[in-house]
Amino acid sequence: MANWKKWWITIAMLIQGLIGGIVILLWIFCHEPWILGISQWLLTRPGQYTIIGLASYIILMAIIVIGSSIFRPTTSKQLVIARDGARHISVDKTAVENSIRLNLSSFGLYNPTTKVKMLKNRQEADVTVTGMLSGQSDPELLKNSLTDAIENNLQTNFAIGLRKLRVRLQPYSHKKSVTVV
Repeated sequence: MANWKKWWITIAMLIQGLIGGIVILLWIFCHEPWILGISQWLLTRPGQYTIIGLASYIILMAIIVIGSSIFRPTTSKQLVIARDGARHISVDKTAVENSIRLNLSSFGLYNPTTKVKMLKNRQEADVTVTGMLSGQSDPELLKNSLTDAIENNLQTNFAIGLRKLRVRLQPYSHKKSVTVV
């Protein structure tokens, strides 16, 4: 995380802490004469607007914190596949994509491309394969064999499970240039 983000989060949470501390002090020392003056000012119109503004700030910060924790991305470009104390072995997203693409060479696909989303909380991956069918490839056979081949590749090479597989294959067109892997 960038330093400027850390500073903004620190300042925003510090303001919340100060507001909470002031409210606690007002509650503890409620019978002191200087607190009675503050309490009377809070009952006036400007005091009410101040309370509404501070409450709105606290609610807004709570919504932002909850939203960022719920909707933060769970994918990563590098996935830790083995841990041994302080040592970690991680695998890169492009290495997984290239390995799958090379594994698809036996299926006779033209212009094969792969996109991988590695889920860091589950040790699994979502794989999208796009390409063109060649004249030799059988679509019925591809359905099962692609899933088995990709799942086996991820398990044996990287110790990652396959969560979703999306296959988008187009029929071969003589108008497009092709690359065979």
